[in-house]
Amino acid sequence: MDLIELPVSELFVGMSLRFTLRDRSGSLLLAKGQKIDTSQQLEGIKSRQHVFVELDRTDEGVRAVMTSFTALNRADAPIKDFSRFFNVQRPSVPAMKPDGSLLLDWGDVESKLGGLLASVASTPDFPDRLQALAASVDRLLTQDSAGSQLVLFNRAVTHFGGYSVLHALLCAVVAHALSEVFALSAQQRQSLVCAALSMNVAMTSVQNELALQKFEPSPSQRRVIDAHAVQGKQMLEQAGVTDRDWLTMVALHHTPLGASTSDSLSDWPVEKRMVKILQTVDRYTAAMSPRKSRSGRTARDSVRAVVMPDGGTQHDVVGAALMRVFGLCPPGTFVKLANGETAVVMRRGAKAAAPWVASVLNRLDQPVAEPSLRDTSREGYAVQSTLVATAVRVTLNMETLLRLMPK
Repeated sequence: MDLIELPVSELFVGMSLRFTLRDRSGSLLLAKGQKIDTSQQLEGIKSRQHVFVELDRTDEGVRAVMTSFTALNRADAPIKDFSRFFNVQRPSVPAMKPDGSLLLDWGDVESKLGGLLASVASTPDFPDRLQALAASVDRLLTQDSAGSQLVLFNRAVTHFGGYSVLHALLCAVVAHALSEVFALSAQQRQSLVCAALSMNVAMTSVQNELALQKFEPSPSQRRVIDAHAVQGKQMLEQAGVTDRDWLTMVALHHTPLGASTSDSLSDWPVEKRMVKILQTVDRYTAAMSPRKSRSGRTARDSVRAVVMPDGGTQHDVVGAALMRVFGLCPPGTFVKLANGETAVVMRRGAKAAAPWVASVLNRLDQPVAEPSLRDTSREGYAVQSTLVATAVRVTLNMETLLRLMPK
């Protein structure tokens, strides 16, 4: 694979890529067909300084060839010396290694997941690649769980584009956090994370369409929705997945499990236990995510929906665990404080209803020059209400917020 450098000045927010962006090693940055959704995403790509595309997939390649021929002719050199005048990059074997930036690392995982789910039928080592991404999720959460949760929750509650992959990634992160609460083994946790990453593989494009359209699903879309769990399992089996727990969770992630007489998931069969966790995580994260047809729910309403589901008479054990882990207001969501400021939640505090936050709008709803860290357990800074993220008019500098994260 020959690469040619692409001037980063040609990239812009809202751009749908006609080619795949790669770094110097050939590792994927953003797959062909995906969109550069935010200024933060664009800045993350540009911060690499050198961005490459495959030689034969862009006009840059044609221009490079013509420029090289011109240089060859000016030097009156023989055609065999053409390579001396042709500046291409031949990448080394890519490796999944951290590059020091949490935002870029998560961007890499998101891009790789998007490319993988779009090519499941044509990727011979699909299970290995998906499990490598699950390992990357584990590594990044071990490296910085609070920062990772802030980044992914905030993207999920503020963005419409690329919904399917982002939803899968957030579900994987939340499921990973719950795996410790419910004492899953390392292998069970990996199966759960893999299922979260791939549960909607049979409706990725339709899921993205639904997030952007303002009308109800069409009959053809409804057929895809109704069949996607079973079809997803079949696609994964055909791609070489043999992990029974992984396949079962994908097949049953929308199937009612029935009532249980036990409040302890440890008494459930292991497969049913993990299906229950995945179903609850799926509902919880989807409730907060906005669509063109509706705003996402507030964090408080999303928690209420999974702690006490409609028609339920007792607290849902997984929903209650979600509240214990993330609090009433998960990282990345927005709240109004008692002093009138609007703040973004940074991480859970000592109490479920008192998170650490960073104020981003003053009491006049004007952006502040620098976010200020607030402990909402202190008098005057209590959380007055949770807010729908799309109603908050502010552009966050995520790097600044990550540096501000309380320890």
